[in-house]
Amino acid sequence: MEHLMSATPDLWEVFDPDRRVLCARYGDGRVRMLAFGLRDGGLAVVSPGARMSDAHFEALAAWGEPRFLVAPNSFHNLGLRSWAKRFPDARVVAHERAHKRLRKRLPSLEFDGLESLVAALPDGVRLMCPPQAKQGEVWVSLITGQGTAWFVTDGILNEAHLPPGALGIVMRVLGFRTGLMTNPFFKRLFLTDKAAHQAWVRDELTRDPPSVFIPCHGEVLRGPDVVGKLRAVTDAA
Repeated sequence: MEHLMSATPDLWEVFDPDRRVLCARYGDGRVRMLAFGLRDGGLAVVSPGARMSDAHFEALAAWGEPRFLVAPNSFHNLGLRSWAKRFPDARVVAHERAHKRLRKRLPSLEFDGLESLVAALPDGVRLMCPPQAKQGEVWVSLITGQGTAWFVTDGILNEAHLPPGALGIVMRVLGFRTGLMTNPFFKRLFLTDKAAHQAWVRDELTRDPPSVFIPCHGEVLRGPDVVGKLRAVTDAA
C-alpha cells in the first residue's frame, strides 16, 4: 500500500492503508469526512465534502470507487449533490430520522436507509446510531492498525480554536469551547433524553473502546486515554 499512501499527501490522511480508512478536510478545513473500504472493494464515504478538488477525487480513486454516500445526519449534506453527480451508481443513504429534512433540502436525490450499507460492511466496522438523536446521527467504529477508531459526526467536538470575529463570539455565548466537549447544540436541541444518551455512549465505550477518536469537527485524538477522555466529557454533559 506504500504507493497508495504516496499518492495521497496533503489531501487524505490515511489511518489504515490495508483497511482503506482515510479522511479529508473540507469547508476551509473545519469539517472532516471519512472514507473506508467495503467488502466488495468499493468505498463508503461519510459526510461527503463540498467543493472538493479534482486532486482529491483523483487521490481517492487509488483506494476504490464510492459505492455508498452517507449523510451522517440531516445537516451534513452540502457535498451530497456534487458527489452523487460524480458517482451516479453510488447509493445515497442516511438514518431514517434524517430522511424528511434531507429530501426537502435535496429533492433531486433518492435516499435509502442504512440497511444496504450495513450488509456491505467488512468485519471490524459497524455503524453506531445514537437512539436519542432526533436528526439521525450516525457514528462509525472501525478496527485499524492504530487500534479501534471512532468517527463521530456532531455529538462530540474537539476544536483547537473557534472562528474569529462575530461567529466565534456567538459560538462562545452558545456554550462552544475549544477542546474535547459534547456539542451544545446536539445536547440541547437534538437529544430526546440526555441521561439515556449518556448511558448509551458509556455502553458503546465499553463495547468498542477506541484508542483513536476522529471527529468531524476538530482534532484527532490518539492513545490509551481516549476512552477515559470520552467518558469524562459524556459524564460532564
